[in-house]
Formats: sequence, C-alpha cells, structure tokens
Amino acid sequence: MNVLGRLSNLAYRCLRPMQTLKLLSDPIDDLTRLANQAGSDKGDMNLSRHCYTRVYGELFASLRSEPIRLLEIGLLHIQDPDWKRPSLRNAGGQLASHAPSLKMWADYFPNAEIFGFDINDFSAVSLERVRTIQGDMADRADLQRLVDLTGGNFDVVIDDASHASHHQQIALSALLPHVKPGGYYIVEDLRFQPLELERSDAIKTRDVLRRGVSTGDYQTTCIGSEESEYLRKWIQSIEFFDSLSLASALTRNDSLAVIQKRA
Repeated sequence: MNVLGRLSNLAYRCLRPMQTLKLLSDPIDDLTRLANQAGSDKGDMNLSRHCYTRVYGELFASLRSEPIRLLEIGLLHIQDPDWKRPSLRNAGGQLASHAPSLKMWADYFPNAEIFGFDINDFSAVSLERVRTIQGDMADRADLQRLVDLTGGNFDVVIDDASHASHHQQIALSALLPHVKPGGYYIVEDLRFQPLELERSDAIKTRDVLRRGVSTGDYQTTCIGSEESEYLRKWIQSIEFFDSLSLASALTRNDSLAVIQKRA
C-alpha cells in the first residue's frame, strides 16, 4: 500500500472522540510530540488539537533526513499580541515573536530549509535554518515576491493562513507551479472560514477540490481558466482527512486536503 493509501486508513483512526484526560504514557508519534512541545495546534494537546501531525508523520517519514524545502503560509499564534483582535491581525503589520509550527518543522527536518510567510511581521523569530517573509497571501504580487526571495522549488507547501476560501484558491493557483514534481501542497482547516474574511460569492475550497478531482475543472472567481488547466494537468491526487478537534470531528472527513503534484 502506498503512502496516501495508508493515510486514507489513518483518516478513520484520527476520527475519534476528544479525550478528556491524556496520560503521559499514551502512545504518540514523534512529530505529534514535537508539535505538543512547541505549542502547535497541529498536535493533539494545544489549542484546537487538530492532530494533523498524525497524517504528516506518516506522509513525511521518508523525507525526514532529506534536504527538503518546506514553506508554511500562516504563522500567527495565540501567544502573540492581538491574536484575539481579528481586525488587527488580519490587516497585518503586527509584530509576532512565536512561530510554534516553524520550530516543530525545523526540529523534525534537521536538514531542511524552512520558510514562513505571513501578513504579520515575524522578523523577531530566530530559528536555525528558518526564514520568514512578510506578505499577503491574497496578493499575487506578494506571492510572486515570496517565490523570488526564496527561489521557490518547494517540496512541501502548507497553507494554514487566513482560511478564507478565495485566499486559499489564490495561493494554490499561484504556488503549485513552484512545488517540485512529486511534491505536496496541503490546505488545512477547510471547514473553518472566518466570517469577517469569507466572500459571499466564494465556493468553498473543499468543494472546488472535490469537483476538480471529479471533472478536472478547478475554475472559480479566483482561479482562471489557464490556472485551472494547470491544476488539472499537474495534480496527481487529492486526499482528505479529518481534524481531531471536537468541533470538526463530528462533521465530515474533509478538514485537511493533501494534494500531490504529478511527478
């Protein structure tokens, strides 16, 4: 069974009720342990406790010692000022000093180059082999500047940013061309779109991806016909997985999309 096949089974293993008591003796995979230590909600102890690391640990195990290039979009953390003031954090320009997921990735991938991209200022974050760049994922010029500054050619891109549907689709169409053949583009939190950012005419990204898999048509108000054709040509597969957070675990198994680019 290939990696994505094993991950399909993992989706069901992750779909379980929230534990009210977690014991230190409970079995835990290495990436989840690193997420929990760093304070990331990609593990199973902090904030929303999504448990995405159970998927990532299986997906990236063979890449762990490789000199990969990983980009994460969206870094702001609850420990930073103005986390609970969406009007400020969504406008950008806030000075942030914590990036738990970047620390988790740097610890998990000891030979990787790690890049972080956020509308807020993360220049105060200092981690070995990690570089942060400030910009707006809804602005194609900013996304191109990100590619120019980093050189693109990413093995893995993870979108954990605003979660607004149109933002997700702009970033996907702009950045998938800069993912290496055979690499991964991942979109988190497909069932949480903030009301203050979501456009009324936006098609949910999970629905766009499902339609694309079925028909080859990814076109939306944010994804043009040429971009849709590129996605049709280059997307090898899309697998959906659930979040362990109680709010989404009781809905459907499509909070996380793992897109693999054709080799």
